[in-house]
Amino acid sequence: MRVILALQRAQRHLRAIGVCPTKHAAQTEMMLEDGPSSDDEDESHQVIFCDEEDLGTKVTEEQKAKAAQNRRNKERIGTLKDVADANSRSYAYGYMDEPFSLRINRPGCEYDGLISPNRDSLKSHRSRRWKDIDLPSEIRNRLRQWYSNASASGYGDVREQVTKIDESVRTAREIGTSEFTVEDELLRRVENIWKEQFVPGCDVRAEPYKIHLYGPGGHFDTHRDTPQKDLMGTFLVGLGDTSGGLKIDGENIRIQAGPGSWCAFYPDVLHPVTKLSGGYRAMIAFKIFRTSSATDLGDSDEQKAAEVRRRVEEVVSQLEAPYGILLEHKYCLGTDEFSGFDGLLVNAVRAHFAGRFDVRHLPVVVSSWSVWGSQSDDPYEEYAVHCSTHVYPFTNGHIDFLNTGVDEKSWAGVSHEACGCTWLEGVKDVQFYAVDLSQRTMFPFKHEKSGTCCHLGYEAQEWREDSVYLSYALLVLPKTIAKEEADAQACEALC
Repeated sequence: MRVILALQRAQRHLRAIGVCPTKHAAQTEMMLEDGPSSDDEDESHQVIFCDEEDLGTKVTEEQKAKAAQNRRNKERIGTLKDVADANSRSYAYGYMDEPFSLRINRPGCEYDGLISPNRDSLKSHRSRRWKDIDLPSEIRNRLRQWYSNASASGYGDVREQVTKIDESVRTAREIGTSEFTVEDELLRRVENIWKEQFVPGCDVRAEPYKIHLYGPGGHFDTHRDTPQKDLMGTFLVGLGDTSGGLKIDGENIRIQAGPGSWCAFYPDVLHPVTKLSGGYRAMIAFKIFRTSSATDLGDSDEQKAAEVRRRVEEVVSQLEAPYGILLEHKYCLGTDEFSGFDGLLVNAVRAHFAGRFDVRHLPVVVSSWSVWGSQSDDPYEEYAVHCSTHVYPFTNGHIDFLNTGVDEKSWAGVSHEACGCTWLEGVKDVQFYAVDLSQRTMFPFKHEKSGTCCHLGYEAQEWREDSVYLSYALLVLPKTIAKEEADAQACEALC
């Protein structure tokens, strides 16, 4: 609850350390789509950008140099985006090449045998209803038996940090971890598939989690899987599916859980289970944990990952500090190692700037505010666009202070020093760039319920502070800023 409460107070009480020009540009482009057409012959309908507050004021040489630096960085981030688009993915799916053994000991659900993959059962459909899948009666009866004797599944309400059972949100059943076993050989296959599918392919460990079961009318609203430290993703292996599907990351694609099919994705990826009009579906869920950093792979690093790393390092070497980068995925509090392209990017920046610059990663809150439109239908009326973005630090120290040290009646900003982050004092107006410019990250309110947060997960764990997703940023500052702060503190100590 402390994290949720701090999020509610962050924008009012924290001091911004920068802005996000890529989010600003994406938001402005979206607003202009509602405005005058670019090919409108009537050019009198003028667009006014109200956020150009310095219009008409004299620009200093320092400001010109900073603007030029920002333009160069923006171009290089564009190149980095191209590399990410070509090599980064949030999910993957396919099928197992060989059968695997499964043993279930839950009363009424007993099973001890092979699950045989079937390519024909792995289907994805775009923009059409699912039809009942023709499966052998043995599998159909097995799914029905498992569902009838499994326990009801809940969901985690992250805001209240409790696990609830509410069939309007989720109607499903489950077989717990202690009630089934799989062979180590399947775990190794799952781990290898993950490393093959997701760059940069660091070493991982697969742990069986639960068997998820859905019956007639079963569904699960859009949610993310519950985060925890070192959790890299979720890996689902199908056991049978007569109807329904899993929708991934807002894409108009539904993936079936046929025997031996699999689907893998990062834990912060949004995914609903669409309502089953009839029939049953079952899948084993595995949690994928990181066991080594991508920098520790050595000879096991695949050629593709090495090439992607080389291209990222080439772009990173041209970026000019100070700057910030908003990472693509969301993570839990206390994260030090990052997943996929995020991990590769962070390691490249650390390696290139280490010793010469102050390189930090930290959780942040990114806020945006925008107003657009015209006050009348008059074609000569100006179409006004006003957009602003701010980036706020959200470290453990800031969270603690927002919970205990703020005056609710005051709008005064909290000093970073009071939050234990003296190194942030004096840091402001840093340009934070976003590599991922998808609708999912730029405009999350279009794809998630309750504003900009998805509050649903598989289970809430209130005793863990890492059970809430946060945005993270990489911040690169000239050493002079950190040195000036240290010198000032030393001077105060002597006085």
